[in-house]
Amino acid sequence: MIATLFLTFIILLILEAPVSFSLLISTVVSMFFFSDIDLFAIVVKMFRASSNFSLIAVPFFILAGGFMDSGGISRRLVTFASNIIGHIRGGLANASVMAAMFFAGLSGAAAADTAAVGSLLIPAMKRKGYGKDIATSVMATAGSIGIVIPPSIPMIILGVTASISIGGMFMGGIIPGILIGVSLMAVNIIYTKIRKIDPEPRASFREMLRSFADSFLALFTVVIIVGGITAGIFTATEASVIAALYAFIIGFFVYKELSFKDLPHVLVKSALTTGVVVLTIAAAASFGWVLAAEQIPSQIANFLVSLTDNRWILLILINILFLVLGTFLDPSAIIIIVVPIIWPVVQELGVHPIHFGVMAIVNMAVGQCTPPVGVALFVASGISGAKLSDMMGTYLRYLGAMVLVLLFVTFIPALSLWIPELTGYIK
Repeated sequence: MIATLFLTFIILLILEAPVSFSLLISTVVSMFFFSDIDLFAIVVKMFRASSNFSLIAVPFFILAGGFMDSGGISRRLVTFASNIIGHIRGGLANASVMAAMFFAGLSGAAAADTAAVGSLLIPAMKRKGYGKDIATSVMATAGSIGIVIPPSIPMIILGVTASISIGGMFMGGIIPGILIGVSLMAVNIIYTKIRKIDPEPRASFREMLRSFADSFLALFTVVIIVGGITAGIFTATEASVIAALYAFIIGFFVYKELSFKDLPHVLVKSALTTGVVVLTIAAAASFGWVLAAEQIPSQIANFLVSLTDNRWILLILINILFLVLGTFLDPSAIIIIVVPIIWPVVQELGVHPIHFGVMAIVNMAVGQCTPPVGVALFVASGISGAKLSDMMGTYLRYLGAMVLVLLFVTFIPALSLWIPELTGYIK
């Protein structure tokens, strides 16, 4: 049964079927031929997996990202970031990273982050002579920060799946997200020095002040989301609704760039994206249910423990597992299928749940920009028109910087636990 399940799944992925359909069809095929259980049980399992209250945050954060993009918020963030650090070696590339970090605090999704910032800065980098390889590499990796810095849709799904504090993971992702941004900027500086690309002219103090004032309300969204959750004013789920409402008010009434004619497009796009995410969650739940019924999770857990009893070696093995799966699976699928498998191992190691959660999310951020399924990579390359074969040498340097941060997060738990401790999520 398990052989049929995985074989069908792999064949469908090779045929480029959507991950959600691959998961669901392989589950149905394996149960139809090898189980006496009514297939209607799959529907029940899918419904239960997708009806968790905390998942309400997913469509609202996606909607908030749509309002921000159409309402001029993302453009203002890009301008502000460019004025702050555009004059430093790396210029527009560093501004792209900083803008992506700003937008990460608003959208919660790597694809939205990459598209919103990349559509503005990738063409600008190409005109400045950065080349398609650098422009695409910078934006794909920087866009992946969208799921590390709070809010984060994968963190919500992970929190629901493993009963880990979502607010705690939100706080724990701040330092790793900043470290990824800094590491990418370091690569930018090295590359632009080698290729002798001049930075942007220094913005005047008046221009900086004007762009800060223009983007202040956009930046204040982060304060509302993170501050509200930290202060206990509202939950992560409630924060998503507030973020969407705030983004609509700012874009429609203050900036006046969001109009009624934009609403159908934003709502439909948000609904389609939500549908893909939730269907993947539901399909992955049924797939994971079959694995659990065949006791695959416990077997894998026992196998990992049998290899070594050293905590750090096991964490490396878990990282490798996540990194490999991240090259062809969506974060939602990885979380729902794999986390229940390795969660017993993690608990046995004594790893703090928030540390594990943040480590897993950073892993998935790497996966979001790793071929063949890296969504951020393909959004960025779609904007730039770059072929993967022409940019791989450059791209691997940026990817290596992210993996280096992953190692720091894995072996220095304080990077993901310090802020949760300060904010009371760890007693």
